[in-house]
Amino acid sequence: MKKILTLVVCTLLITTASNAQKQDSSKYAKDRERIKNMDSTHKENLKDQGITKDKVKDLNLSQDQKKQMDDIHSQTRQEKEKINNDNSLTADQKQQKLKEIDKQEKSKMNNVLTPDQRQKVKQNRANQKKKNNGNP
Repeated sequence: MKKILTLVVCTLLITTASNAQKQDSSKYAKDRERIKNMDSTHKENLKDQGITKDKVKDLNLSQDQKKQMDDIHSQTRQEKEKINNDNSLTADQKQQKLKEIDKQEKSKMNNVLTPDQRQKVKQNRANQKKKNNGNP
């Protein structure tokens, strides 16, 4: 009986340890998962705005800033889902509310960034606009 009990406990320990190792422990796992679940239109919109992984890395966000940004994105995403699922609104009303939410998100994100980071974002957007205007 002791052998069976020992065997069961060892099996559980090994299973738990192997499952723990399977989890992606990298600090960018959450970002990769969010980007993977993003639709292609959203990805293209971010690129058009000059927001790419490389450019976000260039901002050197602190862990606190990353958390705040994630919270802002999550909150915005939830608000947009509510609006898109609200059948009482017309398409124009939805579009207007979504634009307002985007403005609020941008404002909140700017408040999280330092002045240097804001300048980098502004420069990235200007460069992206020049690039897009040069290649219609």
